[in-house]
Amino acid sequence: MAEPSKGKSSPDPKNPIAFLTAIFFFNMISRLGFAPLLPAMETDLGISHGQAAGIFFFISSGYCISLFCSIFLTPRFSHRSLIIASSIAVGFSLLFAASGRGLIQLQVSMVFLGLAGGVYLPSGVASLTGLVGRENWGKVLGFHQLAPNLAYILAPLIAGVFLSGSSWRTLPAGYGLASLTLGIGYAVWGRGFAGHTDPPRLKTLWDLIQTPAILIIAVLFILGMGLNQGVFAVMPLYLTVERGFDPDWSNFILALSRVVIFGFPLAGGWLADRFGVLRVIAVALACAALGSFLLVTLPDSWIWAALIVQAGAGVCVFPLCFALMSMVTSPGNRSIAVSVVVPLAHFLGSGVVPMGVGFLAEAGRFDMGFLGLGIITLLSLPLVRLFKKPT
Repeated sequence: MAEPSKGKSSPDPKNPIAFLTAIFFFNMISRLGFAPLLPAMETDLGISHGQAAGIFFFISSGYCISLFCSIFLTPRFSHRSLIIASSIAVGFSLLFAASGRGLIQLQVSMVFLGLAGGVYLPSGVASLTGLVGRENWGKVLGFHQLAPNLAYILAPLIAGVFLSGSSWRTLPAGYGLASLTLGIGYAVWGRGFAGHTDPPRLKTLWDLIQTPAILIIAVLFILGMGLNQGVFAVMPLYLTVERGFDPDWSNFILALSRVVIFGFPLAGGWLADRFGVLRVIAVALACAALGSFLLVTLPDSWIWAALIVQAGAGVCVFPLCFALMSMVTSPGNRSIAVSVVVPLAHFLGSGVVPMGVGFLAEAGRFDMGFLGLGIITLLSLPLVRLFKKPT
């Protein structure tokens, strides 16, 4: 294992762990934070529902490319260098987006935002696991995972506070400056790894793609991402445009639903240990499909219940897929499998799904997007029964 770099830093490992978690938080909220801004962006830029929701397609396209290419970047550049470059590039991408006056500049900035964001995750996780002993990996990675959970909660709340008195551009500009500051600060004070990973073997990559279990896991990953991040991306638009909610109220109940389900992934992991990963994934998918149907059938006064059922079940699927991945891969090829499957899940689940729902909204069929996602989820349930570990 590579040795930590000898930069200017405190010997206390809490310093770099907190540093990396903060960088990861702004990496996540820089992308999720555009969801509650979509209604204001439509009005300001004069764009359609499909074009507004389509920005997540451009973010996911860049994210997919850079996350996949990370398996080729980490053998050439140190993890520490990639973390710094990612944080600074995220900052500049957001500032470019905030200054844009047209759709083309916005779309270009979203591609760069995705490219910058995808570089962080493999190097961030590698640095975290190198800062502490193996016996503390679970605690450290669990603390690190607080970043996306908090981003889901805080993104709509922060938008609700700032949109009432300023332009939507204030938020990406603020997130961008924070990311820039953290990137520069990590370059000066943060610790990480200066080593390089081994280059991927193409034969291993090809063998993984041909493994039926990996293909099933890929579908489940896509569903997990679509049911969680994909639905979250268009929910503020749905609540304000289709349901007629006040933007502040829609942001509040969206954040509230995420607070309620904050511990659901942990509960899902506990249930998976007790009843089996496949069984819990099947139940979670069925509940998420039910929640998708409830989003368009329950009255306005009960929409919060639909959000909790749909998001609560959806947020459990994605982490459990990592457990399945560990069952069918060896430590030597696991990172390659993740670098192939997860980018695809981001592209389709958090990019194509919200864009598709947005175009259906343009045709006046916002409901069909959620109904269609629920039907696809139900039709995918037999894949869980077909899953078998490679012999």
